[in-house]
Amino acid sequence: MLHSNYLKQLDLQDIVVFLNLLEYRSAKRTAELMNVSQPTVSYCLKRLRGCFDDTLFASSQGLLQPTAKAEKIAPYLRVVIESVNRCAEDAPSGDGVAAPRIWRLCAPEYFELAFLPQALATLSSNHPNTSLHLDRLSRDLPVDRLISGDIDLAIGFGPSYHQLHPELQWQPVLSDGFVCLTSQRGLALDGAMSLDEFCASAHVFPTPWISEKNMVDSWLEKIGRTRNVLVRANGYQACVNILAAVPSTLALPARLLPHLRIPEGVRVCQPPMGFPVFTVDMIWSRDRGLGTDVSSLRRLIQDVAGDLLRAG
Repeated sequence: MLHSNYLKQLDLQDIVVFLNLLEYRSAKRTAELMNVSQPTVSYCLKRLRGCFDDTLFASSQGLLQPTAKAEKIAPYLRVVIESVNRCAEDAPSGDGVAAPRIWRLCAPEYFELAFLPQALATLSSNHPNTSLHLDRLSRDLPVDRLISGDIDLAIGFGPSYHQLHPELQWQPVLSDGFVCLTSQRGLALDGAMSLDEFCASAHVFPTPWISEKNMVDSWLEKIGRTRNVLVRANGYQACVNILAAVPSTLALPARLLPHLRIPEGVRVCQPPMGFPVFTVDMIWSRDRGLGTDVSSLRRLIQDVAGDLLRAG
């Protein structure tokens, strides 16, 4: 068992980075040998320093000099890598059983509702020894964790609602718009809400998106309008349930509508003309994007997105 929660953050790449830095005294040379970028080496070293509560290396005359603690822990970390290599050499082959693996994603609730059930069904059929671990996407993309490999893939909203890092790549897999759910009384709602009706209504706002400047309010600001947000709730179903109790309106991504229970008395209509649309994007590290695991995970997400598109 690990003695510290910090040690749980380490992966094998961090240890290999440490050992190469120790041998070559150069972040540039380490990056070249490992075929990764220098920022990736820097992120790994940052995590190592946090785990071992030591700077580990200090720059001196253009070289990285190990600290006393780095010299002390080096033999133990060499044993870790040697042991892993020995496990691979000694592992039985030809038994037809694939080694268990975990794919780690960071994704919003949108993904959990629209993608995750089908993704898990596909995994159970085609990748029975693979499991998914999801972290909820917060206001910012987990750039450090993507680059370091702690997260294999992130799901975000585009094309202009997340800020990308030069070490990251992205690909849209699905487009979506909005519908309006409302329990506001006295609205004619002839097929769509007018802009005046939308702005005059009390609103329930599902959070978090990527930032406080969400796509709906950004659009309203551009056209010189605002809305009154009555409450911010963490989940889409919670927002829908609020509509049943309080006269209010919710701007809901259209593809989520079949996945939610809509209370009686809540009406569904089109949003005002010009309302924003968005894409659902996969985001991953450039250094890790060609790896088998990340490529397989991306194909899985693309296949699920294709099924959603065919279903309309």
